[in-house]
Amino acid sequence: MSRQPPVLIPEAEPERLWPLLLQNQRGADVAHPVRRETDAVICRLRFRLL
Repeated sequence: MSRQPPVLIPEAEPERLWPLLLQNQRGADVAHPVRRETDAVICRLRFRLL
């Protein structure tokens, strides 16, 4: 069993709802193919924008 490195995907999380609706969902767009093609551990890191 080979050990896969974790994949860290940073995501910006705005403080208010309306910018959240405008943000692209790139974290999910990246996570799905990586999860489908490999057995790597995926960690989506969200940080709040002020």
